[in-house]
Amino acid sequence: MMKIVIADYYYPDLKEEYKVFDRLEEVEVVDLTKIAEGGIKDPAALIPYVKDADALIVQFATIDKSVIDSMERCKVIARYAIGVDTIDVEAAGAKGIYVANVPDYCIGEVADTAIAHIMNAQRKIALANRLLLAKEFDMDKIRPVRRMENEVLCLIGFGHIARNVAGKMKAFFKEIVVYDPYVKDCASYPEFRFLSFEEAVSGADVISLHVPLNGSTAHMLSDGAFHMMKDGVAVINTARGGLIDEAALIKALDSGKVGYCGLDVAATEDFAHSPLLSMEHVLLTPHMGWCSEEAIVELQRKTAENVAETLLNGKPRYCVNKI
Repeated sequence: MMKIVIADYYYPDLKEEYKVFDRLEEVEVVDLTKIAEGGIKDPAALIPYVKDADALIVQFATIDKSVIDSMERCKVIARYAIGVDTIDVEAAGAKGIYVANVPDYCIGEVADTAIAHIMNAQRKIALANRLLLAKEFDMDKIRPVRRMENEVLCLIGFGHIARNVAGKMKAFFKEIVVYDPYVKDCASYPEFRFLSFEEAVSGADVISLHVPLNGSTAHMLSDGAFHMMKDGVAVINTARGGLIDEAALIKALDSGKVGYCGLDVAATEDFAHSPLLSMEHVLLTPHMGWCSEEAIVELQRKTAENVAETLLNGKPRYCVNKI
């Protein structure tokens, strides 16, 4: 009998997962949301439930080395997400456990959310609405508003989501420049210019982040990076909150270095208490960019497929580490 533990999730049900798990002849699925509301996310509390698990599925639970070391027969840790920053990938690999994600389930959704934030930042839609509701609207309060076809969009990272953004936005901007040192086939994208980080951010009117959060990208936008940018630049982040040093961002907003900021992520998922929420030149949305009815179904199904493929054939469909 194989055992699959699902630590936490916020979907209405697990119908998609069970359709996939029907491929497994003998399996026990332990849904920890039935034990604690919202599931179990704390590492110490998780350990008693995962010691004998063959597979672990998580949404927001922290899977640190202590959890991984406690697991006696786990073959795969699958996350309902693209990012795996809540999982100690190195510790999992050292123990022979695959870490699986779903890198392609919400490409269009996140790209479209980034585009919505870009368009809002350039056309000042939310700011105008906020002023109008407060009966304080004055055209001078939303200026400057510049013609987008004269401006430069900078994409930090050029993975699936950024490429989707680039394809859709190239008709709007004078130029799209890219910083991504890992792209080896730059010549395959002649319509975009690949630059160093300093060159890319210093010449941009809009900067949009599309990189994972890890040791090399944490706080990649901090005081030094903001200092390189044009005055009044718009900054968009639909990737991970930790990519931006929020204290430095607030300082840059207060000084006018950053003229507008569109964020779908922040340093904390407790968006209601984010200091950015009440700032006039910030539009903060609550990490909703991934969401569509179709994307939810796809995410649940592909996460379950990662588990089933590992238990049946030894390796997940998508994995972020090598064993």
